[in-house]
Amino acid sequence: MNLRKLFQNISDSHKVLTVFDIASLKEIFSKTGRNSWVYFAPYLACYSLPPGRPLYLTRKGDSFFLFQHINGKNSNRIDLVIPPSILTSDTKTYLSRIKESLDQSEMRILWVDSSDVVHLRNIYGDNIHIEKRENEYIYDPNLVFNLEGGMFRDIRKKINRVTRKAPIFFQLEKNDVPAALEVLGKWRSVQGKKNKFLLDWGYTRAALNSIGDFDTEDLMAWGLEIEKKMVGFSMAGPINQNTACFYVAKTVIGINGLSEYLRWKTFGKLRNYKLVNDASDLNIDGLKQYKRKFRPLAMNPVYTATI
Repeated sequence: MNLRKLFQNISDSHKVLTVFDIASLKEIFSKTGRNSWVYFAPYLACYSLPPGRPLYLTRKGDSFFLFQHINGKNSNRIDLVIPPSILTSDTKTYLSRIKESLDQSEMRILWVDSSDVVHLRNIYGDNIHIEKRENEYIYDPNLVFNLEGGMFRDIRKKINRVTRKAPIFFQLEKNDVPAALEVLGKWRSVQGKKNKFLLDWGYTRAALNSIGDFDTEDLMAWGLEIEKKMVGFSMAGPINQNTACFYVAKTVIGINGLSEYLRWKTFGKLRNYKLVNDASDLNIDGLKQYKRKFRPLAMNPVYTATI
């Protein structure tokens, strides 16, 4: 499957996505106005992990396309990560040519914002299958950081317990990356045994290794220390002017309330945004209970489609 040659023949431009394409993604997304977590440009740049899972950004006319290529022993296929930036009959023709060239009977759109569902149905009619993928948690960062009222009583107790340990919350720098990677490794060794399908360590590791390459306006990163030892880190940044993405938060296991403390401090850094999208709960009961403790304002439904 020579995707580069195919894209070269039928696209106006194409490239493998890297962390240096974030500005381009943000410009494209600024015209779509989406709030879903997947539209956080640094996530997509770090999710692109060649050679096993490269993302290709292509352009045909005025529309941009973001493809995922899975290239492994058990799978070799291409899918859209998100819908095309402009949905027209021309984009439908372009995608059909790709499927025909690859002899691929169907193509998935992995993340579909709720606002795109109607447009996709208008273009594809009965030739598209759309189903619910997940619900994303939407928070008011000021409400969470203030922790007022009885609904936050349990979280306040946990945070106060950690506060007595005199933690230091600081901006993560390049020289902090090895310690953060060690935290990530310890987290994975425990959580990976419980939930083998948790795959976020890959793009989290890529993001940590790219600290220094990102503009801090695109991706903010913080570390958490207790007794001069890193015990956690978090990352976040803007999806758009009004909505921030809570990208990731990892802590070592064994300190009661540490995860709540790190999340609370991170929300405090995002108070200039009206909303924060903290992704889904992956249908994990414990994660669902945990995220509900922070009192989401709303749930953002996300879908997947097959064309």
